[in-house]
Amino acid sequence: MDQNLLKDPSTTKASPYDLVVGPGRSSGNREFGALLMRVREHAGLSRADAAATLGVSAEYLRLIELGRRTPALGQMPSFLDAYHANGAVGLLQPGGERPDLILMDPRNDEPVLVEFMSRIREARRSTTRSARDGAGQVSKMGFLTSVFDAPAVSHAADLGFVVTLLAHADPGTVRKVREWLQDELGNDLDNEA
Repeated sequence: MDQNLLKDPSTTKASPYDLVVGPGRSSGNREFGALLMRVREHAGLSRADAAATLGVSAEYLRLIELGRRTPALGQMPSFLDAYHANGAVGLLQPGGERPDLILMDPRNDEPVLVEFMSRIREARRSTTRSARDGAGQVSKMGFLTSVFDAPAVSHAADLGFVVTLLAHADPGTVRKVREWLQDELGNDLDNEA
């Protein structure tokens, strides 16, 4: 899978996502269902065969393809495997975005970036959004500051995100972040050791 599947930034919409799916997202759900049907058909699978491989009923898969049901994000690796699809779940992109799903559309071989919405995920995301400015961009050091203000579960998620960002950062940026952290937490870190 190509690590940089985002479209040319000059041609993308304000939102990095092509589709948003989940409760109350009927238009996105229909488009996503049609995309999954195209991917299934491209793989040469009947609905019954795909359903059996996925461990769901053919009726449930039909409802997904019609956009009346939305599979959970956790089911998407199984869909990718069953359909031999070119896609990825949660792949970090060069701009720092992490779409829930990137799936290549077989009709035009273009990536489709999908965001899955649910009440539970929205509650989890609320703390990470507070670290973003009004334009949805991560503030210079705000995401690091929010790590210390968030509940334990969000702390772990934020920390994982920071580590992922640092793994892709150039050495100069890593040095600046280290120096900033030492300035902010230096004495506290010495006491914990």
